[in-house]
Amino acid sequence: MSENETNGGGALEHVIRLETAEIAQAVCGPLHRNLALIQEDFREAGAARGKPRYGVVLDAQGTDVRLRAGAEAAESLKRASAIVETLAAHARAGKGVADQDVRAAIAFSHAGGAEKDGPHSLQRIGGLTLRTPRQAHYVEALRDDGVDLIFGVGPAGTGKTFLAVAAAVEALKAERVARIVVTRPAVEAGEKLGYLPGDLAEKVDPYLQPIWDAFRSQMGETDLRNRRERRVIEVAPLAFMRGRTLADAFVIVDEAQNATVLQMKMVLTRLGEGSRMVVTGDPSQSDLPRAEQSGLAHALSILEGLPGVEVIRFATQDVVRHRLVARIIEAYDEDEARRRAAREGGRSDG
Repeated sequence: MSENETNGGGALEHVIRLETAEIAQAVCGPLHRNLALIQEDFREAGAARGKPRYGVVLDAQGTDVRLRAGAEAAESLKRASAIVETLAAHARAGKGVADQDVRAAIAFSHAGGAEKDGPHSLQRIGGLTLRTPRQAHYVEALRDDGVDLIFGVGPAGTGKTFLAVAAAVEALKAERVARIVVTRPAVEAGEKLGYLPGDLAEKVDPYLQPIWDAFRSQMGETDLRNRRERRVIEVAPLAFMRGRTLADAFVIVDEAQNATVLQMKMVLTRLGEGSRMVVTGDPSQSDLPRAEQSGLAHALSILEGLPGVEVIRFATQDVVRHRLVARIIEAYDEDEARRRAAREGGRSDG
């Protein structure tokens, strides 16, 4: 890939020349959709109404991608160029460029800023492109044999559970573990599932549907059913974990904010030889009675920093569902902050 940069008429222009029409098509996307997504990231403040204005403008001519910006926007132009180069490197490696790849390249450019020149490497796991630096850090920890306990905490939609399942399936297929054990508090049923019909898996399945959806995306229905029948993949509510030792297993504790302190201590101490555990949840979304402390929050307060323990804290910037989800979460967080300030103000007045 050759590059050409000019500076004339008070404006900056950067041309990225791609080797083939196929690479150019992958980078630009259908009807230049990928370039439009990149350009949207440089929409100038106050331009939401009326005709939008952009700090960097991108267009394509043949196999050239041309980027233009004002003389004051050199850093923006550099960042936009790095995004295009990231997608070009991705396409050059024989990988398709989907919307998720474009959004990932944009997110990593924000994280790298001016500290990193040139393309970023877009990582994948389970067919999913990691879309944020925290997701990449999380997957690195999930794959690190030197880390036996990983906490992935943060708001819904950040990929905590899906990535944990993808890493567990990856480890199982590579025979680094002999089985996968998934557990989750069943707060709605008070952990008293015995009255429900069916076997243990059927009793807890309604609470684990998001996890089964993640498993199906990784291995297909038939393979999943066979492994479940052989108990290579096992489900168990927290109430049924007591007294067990989980050896050679990849253990996923989901929705852990709904575990009590005693339940969390119990499940963490189930780890046996050759096992790893991932604990996921959102400490701000506990369904426990108000007076009951969340075992997840307590565990984080006493275990973070211990050798062999890694904590990855996701934020609204890591939400990879519909882009509106991040805005919804932020709105609720702001409302909660206002309510908390009002309550504290009321107490001080009294």
